Amino acid sequence: MYLCLYSNFGKQILNQEMKLKLFVYITGLITLYNCSSKPSITALCEMDKKGNYILKWEIYPEIENTPLDIYISDNDSIFPSEPSMTTNSNEYIAIVKNNGSEYPEKRKYFRLKVAGTVSEPISNRFFEMDSIQNFRDIGGYMTNDHRCIRWGKLFRSGSFLRMTDYDSSEISNLGVKTIIDLRSTDIKEKKQSKVSELNNIRIPISIKGYSSISQKVIDGQFLRGDAIIYTQDTYKDIVNNFASGYAAFFDYLCDENNYPIIFNCFLGKDQSGLATYFLMRALDVPMDVIEDDYMNSSIGIDRSKLIKDADSLSESRQEALTMLTKTDLAYLKYGISCMREKSGSVEDYMLKELKLTPDKRKKLRDILLH
Repeated sequence: MYLCLYSNFGKQILNQEMKLKLFVYITGLITLYNCSSKPSITALCEMDKKGNYILKWEIYPEIENTPLDIYISDNDSIFPSEPSMTTNSNEYIAIVKNNGSEYPEKRKYFRLKVAGTVSEPISNRFFEMDSIQNFRDIGGYMTNDHRCIRWGKLFRSGSFLRMTDYDSSEISNLGVKTIIDLRSTDIKEKKQSKVSELNNIRIPISIKGYSSISQKVIDGQFLRGDAIIYTQDTYKDIVNNFASGYAAFFDYLCDENNYPIIFNCFLGKDQSGLATYFLMRALDVPMDVIEDDYMNSSIGIDRSKLIKDADSLSESRQEALTMLTKTDLAYLKYGISCMREKSGSVEDYMLKELKLTPDKRKKLRDILLH
């Protein structure tokens, strides 16, 4: 890999594009708070379809013509003592180019340093897969006590049903040891040959999944209102009847030997979305960050890959597909209201139903937080 820097062009991107992307990808932001004598640096990392890393940063207060050091590592906990590259803080953007290989090489992590302030490690959150929907890392988020979730430990995604050799290669390069399949009980258990050597865990959450609905959408038998009711019923069913599944899920997460772990459902947004909500609550991540991560499924899901010629469906069918695959905070909040109705509060639900005791929470924090 080599580093390609942009100056005036980078500033144009910042003005026209970066602020919007910073908002959309806010879950990928890492902000350090330093004493008043030092600036703070906010940085994010994205990856384009060619495998190039795109680093972006903002510094507050702005400082002119100050060296910015970029450190690159294969490990988010160990970085070289000397920077891999030094550029000007006013560039605002840098691109680390892929070496051009067909399959991805070992993942990179980055730290930025300017005027004595060093960012937390950053890397790309989303991965461009051939067929796996919504594949992303849940590392890099800050907790209320300013600790950081480790990168490369936990990934969430959609189904592996049609995974390709490229997808398999990416998962292998991430060093994944365990896959926890949370898809509903109507999905027959099938170990995919491309990941059969991994520890495949099946914990069905909910009765019926999206796969049984697709044909109804195509036939026009499942409309927009049906999709809303279906999703609400799914969340209520999960909260009331599948807490034991999530309790088992957290037992696996409390065993450090299982990491790195991928947990997945059909689209990586509902069963996986609630799993991530519970985990981030247990790690004491701020609620606004939890909500941002929940909404990021809208970025990771490509509806055109779900149903062939989806754009040619009638307007009513497209509306149903959109409602079925979209993320909406109303669904998460509805699930939370179901937890409160069942146990009095979310904390009591997590303790009594999910068996997330203080000891288990401490174990999770020890494993997953810097």
